[in-house]
Order: sequence, then structure tokens, then C-alpha cells
Amino acid sequence: MDKVLHHSKVLEDVFKEGFHLEQVKFWRGQRRNLAFYTESIGELRVTTGKIVADDPYSLIESTPFVQEFPTGSFRVELSIARITDPQADRGLAADERVAFARIIFSDAPVVSWEGAEREFSPEADPNNLYEQARWGFAVDSGTGSYLDARGYRWLAEQQELDNPELAQELMDAWETAAMDNFRANRSWLMTELETGDNMAIFSSGFGNGVYHSYIGYAADGSCAQLVTDFNVYPD
Repeated sequence: MDKVLHHSKVLEDVFKEGFHLEQVKFWRGQRRNLAFYTESIGELRVTTGKIVADDPYSLIESTPFVQEFPTGSFRVELSIARITDPQADRGLAADERVAFARIIFSDAPVVSWEGAEREFSPEADPNNLYEQARWGFAVDSGTGSYLDARGYRWLAEQQELDNPELAQELMDAWETAAMDNFRANRSWLMTELETGDNMAIFSSGFGNGVYHSYIGYAADGSCAQLVTDFNVYPD
């Protein structure tokens, strides 16, 4: 993966009202229509300037991004793709997937994008790291998340201690949220942690996989957005 992305309109277009794709090639040569819409799911509190994006159920071996982010409370948005078969009966329900997630740090226009790089041990050889260990994160539970590094350290410690009560509380909250806002394969949750931090959890595209995040910079070099791509948008 290239560290610096030349200007990518996709990461902006998918959050624009009415953006859609028609007759795009999907899996096994199938063609589908995709219509994107945006859901705002709350504000994430960033206290340390370091953010973790990962599967919320396997944070023990995760790491924050190398880059520093602004501190404060920032809006979290999901770009949801409504996927329909142009040849099917119009009465059939559309499949909906979380295609992208983002944190908006400012409303400044993005002029450049850079791959969000994860921290790794100084002893590690970057040439021998698994791709997701540096540039992406692996999902095994069908969910991704954003949280501040302070909340991450506490939650990872609880998982390492195999705290069954905490795990059950998180699972119960996720299942409740899924019932409250579930529609055709996507859901989300903004939940509080005992540290005073909070955590944004959301369905990850078509489920498990390795997903990458990108940082959008404004003209003055400030960080404007953090965006995660869940591989729903066709190549």
C-alpha cells in the first residue's frame, strides 16, 4: 500500500447526498446498483490525540495510529450503501452495508489523503510485518470501531484479563443496538467506557476482512478527517 494517496474523490463522494453507482460489476460478474447515504451516529471523544481503529472484540494486539489527531469531541459518520439488483423485482428489500466510516475533525476541504499507519514495536522489521499490522486492521467479528488510546488501553487490559462481565456487557449493548437500528445487514452503537471515554462500533462492510484507514489533510496541513474503507465500493 502506498503511504500517500493522490487526491481521491471516492473518499469524499461516498458521503455526498445522492451519490450513486449504476450497473457496477460486483462479485462473480454480477451487476448491482449502489446508492449511498450518510448516518451520523454521535460524537467520539478524543482525549490523548491518539486513535485506535480495530475489531472491538480483539483489541489485545492492536495499536494506535502513528499520526496525532486533534483533541475534543468529533462527529462520527457512516456512509451506507444500499445495494440493489437492477434486474430484480423492485419490491425486494435492498441489502445495506456500512461502506465507509469517518471522524470529522473540521469542515475544511481535504486537499490530500495519506494512509493511516499503525504503531509497531521498534524491534519489528517493517518489511516482515503482516500488511494489517501496519496499514490495516483485521476484523473477525463483523464489526469495526473507533476509540481514543486511553479507552483502548483499558479495554485491551480487560480483554487480556479475560473479564467475562465486561465482554458480556459489550455484547449485550451491541445486540440491543442491532435490534434498535438494524436494517438489512448494518448496525452501529456509541457506547460509554468506565474510563470516561466512549467508543463507536459499527458493522464492517460484508463482514470479516482487512480494512484500511486514511487521513484527509486540509490546505494548512491540519487533520480534517479520518476515513475507514470497508471494501464495499467496487474497484
